Amino acid sequence: MNMLKVIILSFIYFMSASAWAVYQCPIIVMDQGERSQVEDMNMRLSINSCEPEPPSYNGMSLATFSRLAQNSDITGRCTGPISATECKVELDYALDNRLITASAYSWGLANGYYPVIDRNNNIGVICKCGCFESTTNISVFSAAAGAHIEMAASEVNKSHQLVALSSTSSLSSLLVEDFPIKAIAKGKEQLPLYVFELADGTQLKVTQHHGMLLSTGEMVAAKDVTETDSFISAMTQEPVEIVNIGREETFNEVYNFETNGIDDVNHIIVAEGVYVGDLAWQNQLASELGQINLRQ
Repeated sequence: MNMLKVIILSFIYFMSASAWAVYQCPIIVMDQGERSQVEDMNMRLSINSCEPEPPSYNGMSLATFSRLAQNSDITGRCTGPISATECKVELDYALDNRLITASAYSWGLANGYYPVIDRNNNIGVICKCGCFESTTNISVFSAAAGAHIEMAASEVNKSHQLVALSSTSSLSSLLVEDFPIKAIAKGKEQLPLYVFELADGTQLKVTQHHGMLLSTGEMVAAKDVTETDSFISAMTQEPVEIVNIGREETFNEVYNFETNGIDDVNHIIVAEGVYVGDLAWQNQLASELGQINLRQ
């Protein structure tokens, strides 16, 4: 037996077993005599098993994921538009790469949250998804029409300007102006929409995290609105009662928009004749939901 060959094979096998995490284990072919001599040299390694050990980190836990979700984007990093479909893509990626646990994935999918993942597979923040149903009437200024018009969400594009509250607005003086559209998001929605039936006969359909302006001046997520609350009519500036809140599945894409406004109130637009939040309230302004955003 060539002892030099055995020593070389022993060294190669030792290195391959020590480096199991580098892509895959090399296959080493030994005859029975060589195998015996390797074992006799106390290279007591598993020759038949080359499977990597399971990593000790199984991903962000549900507790951590939900805690970050409750403080969504305090750091101001949820700046880009993302559709419901894209939210699921991000959740799928995080789960497939063991960045989040299965329970965190299920909770995020059910509640409309997704992880923001950097190029090093680190999760920086948890953000929300939220949009309008495709036929929702959005108040815009159309240069082509030379007027303010109501237009289905699915037809709004960047040639239009969104009607939104001006920076000097208050509850007693709701002033509007036209803002260019900074971003448009659209995609499929997995969860049933919230359907608000209003006393003036209109219906407003939004996803659960969509920001809604109440007559108290408070911005809240759609899922937190109750039938004792009321919205504000953009036409009369008076409260509009909510007569019923339902849920409805949709097979159409949902849409959302963001103005290029600087102040928080510049991100309160008009949909179905009432004031609601734009995309910023699902992202960079999400931490301000539940607060009084318009005062007397």
